[in-house]
Amino acid sequence: MARKIALNIDERLYEKLEKHAHKNGESVQDFLIQAVCDALDMWDDFYDSSDTIELKDPRPKVSFFANS
Repeated sequence: MARKIALNIDERLYEKLEKHAHKNGESVQDFLIQAVCDALDMWDDFYDSSDTIELKDPRPKVSFFANS
C-alpha cells in the first residue's frame, strides 16, 4: 500500500531544494524520493543489517506533497 506524506517546507528551503533538483534534471518530488532512498541505503550499509528486506524496485512508489 502506498502512503502519502505531506511536508510543510519553508519557502527558502523549498527554493534551495528546487534549485538543486533542477540542476540534476529532477523534480523536487523525485529529488526527495531519491534522497530518502539513498539515506535508507546508507542506514542499511552502516548497520549491515542481515534482516533487511530487499526491494525489487530501488525507488519505491512514494509521493511527497510540498506547499509552494
